Amino acid sequence: IFFFLMIRRPPRSTQSRSSAASDVYKRQVSTQSTWGIKRKKINSKMKHNNVIPNVHLRKHWSKFVRTWFNQPARKRRRLETRRNRAAELFPRPVQALRPVVRLSTQRYNKKQRLGRGFTLEEIRKAGLQPLFARSIGVTVDHRRKNRSVEAFNANVQRLLAYKEKLILFPRREGKPKKGLVNDTTADTKTLQVTQNRDRAVFGAPVLKLREKPVKITKEMKDTNVYRVQRLEKTNQKWEGRRDKRRKEQQQEQK
Repeated sequence: IFFFLMIRRPPRSTQSRSSAASDVYKRQVSTQSTWGIKRKKINSKMKHNNVIPNVHLRKHWSKFVRTWFNQPARKRRRLETRRNRAAELFPRPVQALRPVVRLSTQRYNKKQRLGRGFTLEEIRKAGLQPLFARSIGVTVDHRRKNRSVEAFNANVQRLLAYKEKLILFPRREGKPKKGLVNDTTADTKTLQVTQNRDRAVFGAPVLKLREKPVKITKEMKDTNVYRVQRLEKTNQKWEGRRDKRRKEQQQEQK
Protein backbone atom coordinates (compact mmCIF):
# COMPACT_ATOMS: atom_id res chain seq x y z
CA ILE A 1 0.00 0.00 0.00
CA PHE A 2 1.39 3.32 -1.02
CA PHE A 3 0.62 6.53 0.77
CA PHE A 4 0.89 9.83 -1.07
CA LEU A 5 1.67 12.76 1.14
CA MET A 6 0.84 16.20 -0.25
CA ILE A 7 2.24 19.29 1.37
CA ARG A 8 0.05 22.23 0.56
CA ARG A 9 1.89 25.40 -0.52
CA PRO A 10 0.74 28.69 0.92
CA PRO A 11 -1.18 30.95 -1.45
CA ARG A 12 0.88 33.38 -3.55
CA SER A 13 -0.87 36.39 -2.11
CA THR A 14 0.57 35.78 1.34
CA GLN A 15 3.48 37.72 2.78
CA SER A 16 5.86 34.77 2.93
CA ARG A 17 6.00 34.08 -0.79
CA SER A 18 4.77 36.16 -3.69
CA SER A 19 5.27 36.52 -7.42
CA ALA A 20 6.88 39.43 -9.24
CA ALA A 21 3.49 40.73 -10.38
CA SER A 22 2.15 40.77 -6.85
CA ASP A 23 5.30 42.55 -5.66
CA VAL A 24 4.76 45.27 -8.23
CA TYR A 25 1.16 45.59 -7.12
CA LYS A 26 2.24 45.86 -3.51
CA ARG A 27 4.82 48.50 -4.37
CA GLN A 28 2.21 50.54 -6.25
CA VAL A 29 -0.26 50.27 -3.43
CA SER A 30 2.31 51.24 -0.84
CA THR A 31 3.44 54.15 -2.99
CA GLN A 32 -0.09 55.44 -3.43
CA SER A 33 -0.89 55.05 0.21
CA THR A 34 2.23 56.93 1.31
CA TRP A 35 1.78 59.79 -1.19
CA GLY A 36 2.27 63.11 0.56
CA ILE A 37 4.00 61.42 3.52
CA LYS A 38 7.74 61.24 4.02
CA ARG A 39 8.90 58.16 2.12
CA LYS A 40 11.41 55.69 3.39
CA LYS A 41 14.73 55.52 1.60
CA ILE A 42 15.18 52.35 -0.43
CA ASN A 43 18.74 51.13 -0.65
CA SER A 44 19.31 50.29 -4.32
CA LYS A 45 21.93 47.61 -4.71
CA MET A 46 23.90 46.78 -7.83
CA LYS A 47 22.50 43.94 -9.84
CA HIS A 48 24.16 41.38 -12.05
CA ASN A 49 27.78 40.36 -12.18
CA ASN A 50 29.32 43.69 -13.23
CA VAL A 51 32.88 44.91 -12.98
CA ILE A 52 33.69 46.60 -9.71
CA PRO A 53 34.18 50.34 -10.35
CA ASN A 54 37.85 51.17 -10.07
CA VAL A 55 38.58 54.17 -12.31
CA HIS A 56 42.22 55.26 -12.52
CA LEU A 57 42.15 59.03 -12.82
CA ARG A 58 45.33 59.87 -10.96
CA LYS A 59 47.94 58.50 -13.31
CA HIS A 60 50.89 60.88 -13.85
CA TRP A 61 48.85 63.96 -12.93
CA SER A 62 51.98 66.00 -12.32
CA LYS A 63 52.80 66.04 -16.06
CA PHE A 64 49.61 67.93 -16.93
CA VAL A 65 49.81 70.66 -14.30
CA ARG A 66 50.47 74.05 -15.85
CA THR A 67 51.56 76.93 -13.67
CA TRP A 68 51.37 80.65 -14.41
CA PHE A 69 54.03 82.05 -12.12
CA ASN A 70 55.57 84.09 -14.96
CA GLN A 71 52.45 86.26 -15.38
CA PRO A 72 53.74 89.26 -13.35
CA ALA A 73 57.07 89.20 -15.21
CA ARG A 74 55.32 89.07 -18.60
CA LYS A 75 53.13 92.00 -17.60
CA ARG A 76 56.23 94.01 -16.73
CA ARG A 77 57.92 93.01 -19.98
CA ARG A 78 54.93 94.14 -22.06
CA LEU A 79 54.92 97.49 -20.25
CA GLU A 80 58.62 98.03 -20.93
CA THR A 81 58.15 97.07 -24.59
CA ARG A 82 55.38 99.67 -24.98
CA ARG A 83 57.52 102.33 -23.33
CA ASN A 84 60.54 101.57 -25.52
CA ARG A 85 58.40 101.68 -28.66
CA ALA A 86 56.88 105.01 -27.62
CA ALA A 87 60.35 106.43 -27.00
CA GLU A 88 61.47 105.36 -30.49
CA LEU A 89 58.41 106.94 -32.12
CA PHE A 90 58.56 110.21 -30.18
CA PRO A 91 57.04 112.72 -30.95
CA ARG A 92 54.80 110.74 -33.30
CA PRO A 93 51.63 109.08 -31.92
CA VAL A 94 51.95 105.48 -30.84
CA GLN A 95 48.95 104.40 -32.93
CA ALA A 96 47.85 105.46 -36.40
CA LEU A 97 44.56 107.16 -37.22
CA ARG A 98 41.83 104.71 -38.23
CA PRO A 99 38.30 105.25 -39.61
CA VAL A 100 35.01 104.46 -37.92
CA VAL A 101 33.11 101.64 -39.63
CA ARG A 102 29.98 99.60 -39.03
CA LEU A 103 29.98 95.93 -38.16
CA SER A 104 28.80 93.54 -40.85
CA THR A 105 25.42 91.80 -41.15
CA GLN A 106 22.02 93.11 -40.13
CA ARG A 107 22.45 91.81 -36.60
CA TYR A 108 25.52 93.86 -35.67
CA ASN A 109 25.39 96.86 -38.03
CA LYS A 110 24.18 99.12 -35.21
CA LYS A 111 27.58 98.93 -33.54
CA GLN A 112 30.65 100.89 -34.59
CA ARG A 113 34.33 100.08 -34.35
CA LEU A 114 37.68 101.22 -35.72
CA GLY A 115 38.34 99.99 -39.27
CA ARG A 116 41.46 98.98 -41.13
CA GLY A 117 42.00 102.16 -43.11
CA PHE A 118 40.44 105.12 -44.90
CA THR A 119 39.23 104.77 -48.47
CA LEU A 120 40.92 106.61 -51.31
CA GLU A 121 37.84 108.82 -51.78
CA GLU A 122 37.83 109.86 -48.13
CA ILE A 123 41.51 110.77 -48.20
CA ARG A 124 41.22 112.81 -51.41
CA LYS A 125 38.12 114.57 -50.11
CA ALA A 126 40.11 115.67 -47.04
CA GLY A 127 42.80 117.17 -49.29
CA LEU A 128 45.42 114.43 -48.88
CA GLN A 129 47.11 111.81 -51.03
CA PRO A 130 47.41 108.10 -50.10
CA LEU A 131 51.22 108.01 -49.98
CA PHE A 132 51.46 111.25 -48.06
CA ALA A 133 48.68 110.14 -45.68
CA ARG A 134 50.64 107.03 -44.73
CA SER A 135 53.70 109.16 -43.96
CA ILE A 136 51.82 111.28 -41.39
CA GLY A 137 50.19 108.42 -39.48
CA VAL A 138 46.94 107.83 -41.42
CA THR A 139 45.99 104.29 -42.41
CA VAL A 140 44.82 103.60 -45.98
CA ASP A 141 42.70 100.69 -47.22
CA HIS A 142 42.19 100.71 -50.99
CA ARG A 143 39.79 97.74 -50.83
CA ARG A 144 37.13 99.27 -48.60
CA LYS A 145 34.16 100.98 -50.27
CA ASN A 146 31.85 103.71 -49.03
CA ARG A 147 28.29 102.44 -48.69
CA SER A 148 26.64 105.50 -47.14
CA VAL A 149 27.03 109.27 -47.31
CA GLU A 150 26.84 109.63 -43.52
CA ALA A 151 29.82 107.37 -42.89
CA PHE A 152 31.78 109.02 -45.69
CA ASN A 153 31.24 112.52 -44.26
CA ALA A 154 32.02 111.34 -40.71
CA ASN A 155 35.40 109.91 -41.75
CA VAL A 156 36.22 113.03 -43.79
CA GLN A 157 35.55 115.19 -40.73
CA ARG A 158 37.73 112.80 -38.75
CA LEU A 159 40.62 113.43 -41.16
CA LEU A 160 40.12 117.20 -41.11
CA ALA A 161 40.15 117.25 -37.31
CA TYR A 162 43.38 115.24 -37.35
CA LYS A 163 44.96 117.71 -39.78
CA GLU A 164 44.08 120.67 -37.55
CA LYS A 165 45.75 119.13 -34.49
CA LEU A 166 48.74 117.78 -36.41
CA ILE A 167 52.13 119.45 -35.93
CA LEU A 168 54.42 118.40 -38.76
CA PHE A 169 58.14 118.77 -38.11
CA PRO A 170 60.37 119.60 -41.10
CA ARG A 171 62.90 117.00 -42.20
CA ARG A 172 65.67 119.57 -41.96
CA GLU A 173 65.68 121.90 -39.02
CA GLY A 174 65.04 125.51 -39.90
CA LYS A 175 63.84 124.69 -43.45
CA PRO A 176 60.06 124.19 -43.33
CA LYS A 177 58.24 123.31 -46.55
CA LYS A 178 54.73 123.90 -47.77
CA GLY A 179 52.56 121.10 -49.08
CA LEU A 180 49.36 119.23 -48.35
CA VAL A 181 50.16 119.85 -44.68
CA ASN A 182 52.58 122.71 -44.06
CA ASP A 183 55.58 122.15 -41.81
CA THR A 184 55.62 124.03 -38.55
CA THR A 185 57.69 127.23 -38.56
CA ALA A 186 58.35 127.14 -34.81
CA ASP A 187 61.68 126.05 -33.39
CA THR A 188 61.46 122.30 -32.84
CA LYS A 189 64.05 122.37 -30.05
CA THR A 190 62.11 124.78 -27.85
CA LEU A 191 58.67 123.55 -28.89
CA GLN A 192 56.98 121.64 -26.10
CA VAL A 193 54.84 118.80 -27.45
CA THR A 194 53.15 115.83 -25.80
CA GLN A 195 53.03 112.41 -27.38
CA ASN A 196 49.70 110.68 -27.88
CA ARG A 197 50.01 107.24 -26.22
CA ASP A 198 46.34 106.28 -26.33
CA ARG A 199 45.19 103.03 -27.87
CA ALA A 200 43.42 105.06 -30.56
CA VAL A 201 44.22 108.58 -31.75
CA PHE A 202 40.49 109.33 -31.97
CA GLY A 203 38.47 106.57 -30.34
CA ALA A 204 35.24 105.18 -31.75
CA PRO A 205 32.09 107.04 -30.66
CA VAL A 206 30.41 105.56 -27.62
CA LEU A 207 26.75 104.73 -28.15
CA LYS A 208 24.21 105.79 -25.52
CA LEU A 209 22.59 102.63 -24.27
CA ARG A 210 19.83 104.45 -22.40
CA GLU A 211 17.67 107.36 -23.45
CA LYS A 212 16.19 109.91 -21.12
CA PRO A 213 12.43 109.62 -20.53
CA VAL A 214 10.28 111.80 -22.78
CA LYS A 215 6.78 113.03 -22.07
CA ILE A 216 4.28 111.42 -24.44
CA THR A 217 2.35 114.06 -26.36
CA LYS A 218 -1.01 113.88 -28.08
CA GLU A 219 0.66 113.92 -31.48
CA MET A 220 2.61 110.78 -30.58
CA LYS A 221 -0.54 109.01 -29.48
CA ASP A 222 -2.47 109.96 -32.62
CA THR A 223 0.33 108.82 -34.96
CA ASN A 224 -0.17 105.34 -36.42
CA VAL A 225 3.40 104.10 -36.74
CA TYR A 226 2.44 100.90 -38.54
CA ARG A 227 0.53 102.82 -41.19
CA VAL A 228 3.44 105.21 -41.73
CA GLN A 229 5.87 102.32 -42.18
CA ARG A 230 3.62 100.55 -44.67
CA LEU A 231 3.14 103.76 -46.63
CA GLU A 232 6.90 104.36 -46.85
CA LYS A 233 7.45 100.78 -47.92
CA THR A 234 4.84 101.11 -50.66
CA ASN A 235 6.32 104.39 -51.89
CA GLN A 236 9.76 102.82 -52.05
CA LYS A 237 8.40 99.85 -54.02
CA TRP A 238 6.61 101.93 -56.68
CA GLU A 239 9.09 104.80 -56.85
CA GLY A 240 10.69 103.65 -60.11
CA ARG A 241 7.42 103.15 -62.00
CA ARG A 242 6.00 106.44 -60.77
CA ASP A 243 9.09 108.33 -61.94
CA LYS A 244 8.88 106.64 -65.33
CA ARG A 245 5.18 107.50 -65.66
CA ARG A 246 5.85 111.10 -64.63
CA LYS A 247 8.57 111.49 -67.25
CA GLU A 248 6.32 110.03 -69.97
CA GLN A 249 3.57 112.50 -69.10
CA GLN A 250 6.00 115.41 -69.26
CA GLN A 251 7.18 114.29 -72.70
CA GLU A 252 3.59 114.00 -73.96
CA GLN A 253 2.78 117.51 -72.75
CA LYS A 254 5.75 118.91 -74.65
